[in-house]
Amino acid sequence: MLDDVMAALDAVLPRLAAVTGTPGVAVAVATSEELRTAATGFADLAASTPMTAETVAPAGSLTKPVTGLAFARLVEAGAVGWDTPVDDVLPAGLRGPGAAPVTTAALAAHRGGYRSDIVTALAPSAPVEPILDYVRRRHGAGRAVEYGGALPLVAQPGPYSYSSFGIGVLGGVVEHLAGEPYEARVDREVFAAAGMTGTNVNGAVGATGYTAFGDWCVPSPPLRTAAYPGAGMNTSAADFARLLQSLLRTARGDRGLVGPDSLAAMTTPRVERPSPHGVRSFSGLTFELADPDLGEDWWWGHTAAFPWGFWWEARVWPHRDLAAVAVGNRWDMARFHNPATRSAPGLAVDWAGRWARSGAPAKLPDRDGGPRWTGPRPTPESSRWMGVLVGERTHGLLGVPEALPVAELTGGARSLGGGDASGWDPAAFGRGVAQARAVAPDPAALGALGRELGPAAALWMLECGASSADVTMPVGFYAGTAR
Repeated sequence: MLDDVMAALDAVLPRLAAVTGTPGVAVAVATSEELRTAATGFADLAASTPMTAETVAPAGSLTKPVTGLAFARLVEAGAVGWDTPVDDVLPAGLRGPGAAPVTTAALAAHRGGYRSDIVTALAPSAPVEPILDYVRRRHGAGRAVEYGGALPLVAQPGPYSYSSFGIGVLGGVVEHLAGEPYEARVDREVFAAAGMTGTNVNGAVGATGYTAFGDWCVPSPPLRTAAYPGAGMNTSAADFARLLQSLLRTARGDRGLVGPDSLAAMTTPRVERPSPHGVRSFSGLTFELADPDLGEDWWWGHTAAFPWGFWWEARVWPHRDLAAVAVGNRWDMARFHNPATRSAPGLAVDWAGRWARSGAPAKLPDRDGGPRWTGPRPTPESSRWMGVLVGERTHGLLGVPEALPVAELTGGARSLGGGDASGWDPAAFGRGVAQARAVAPDPAALGALGRELGPAAALWMLECGASSADVTMPVGFYAGTAR
């Protein structure tokens, strides 16, 4: 079944990576009985390390379904129910006095009343905090991490509000009921059981992510997350496809990591959510779901990202016995979000699904897949602007206080298109990072810094692919501050 699909992906993937400016892309496609892979480009540009389907990379929100599956196994064991009040299965008082009642299902469907908390980023050298201690500490603080706590952590339960922290609380339930660390539980109950031998939580990775400004790529700051049940898994396209393949078999009635009834509960629409895919979208229990009205073309899965260098797309079409997952190591800094309709991973997965349904195209693009320089060449001035944006995202939005390893980042910067990079100024980049760090995490001060860069920077952002003449800073969304 997959021969034509994989032949088409092999042909188009280099071109897809080139036109989206993605250093490396890896794809895995599976049926219940077959798993195939394709890859192109580099996991690390400076070292010319090839990207492969077994390359391990930070997988961000693909961790959420893993936490959901670990929780579902506890449900099947009779330790808890999907509609259990969460405070009944956490240590007494963990969420603090006066916490609004919320069920475990509400947490899994992002209806638990928690704000975003993108990843609660940490420097790699920071010690790993037990998840229950993290949940207790964050409730004690009572503020979301973005921009130094500009918004409260807790809102009214019920409405949809995507939250890595909420899934972190669910991971705390897993740890508490299992009586062992979350990482050990999912390693045995999910990763080992699905044959995901290269996957870990809070462990090693084999790829470099890139903050991209047009076709100029700077290694993303080295980060990990304290909210690891929501965003802390490192995996490969091939490993995650093994998990999806196991779930495909469950969808057709086989017992796998969980039983068919548990999978059906997890993939039942619970609440409508904003759609990044151009079709109506719903939240299940730690899965994202397409509109069930799609019929045979209905799918479920998850989009994922890890700041500021990786995007993933994973989908399962249960009625077509097909699953696909892809990763790319680019974060387009001119657009805060890299939606599936314009990212290399999103397009690769979408096309794999289409071609499996209707046949691969008879003719694919003739143009070669070599990288092209399509954005602005770096200059000393734009080098500083890049540093301001990396500093704003890291020290401001994520609130990371530690200094970034600027020499390491600038030393790994590369052009994808082989153009003139003589204007790249590592020192100016470092000054930009320092400017942002000096006023971070204050969202108003960071917004003012962005405006002070002036119209030249705004036009440069357009050249880099921004949707408007503006220095892209998400202070309005995450801090309620005018940009």
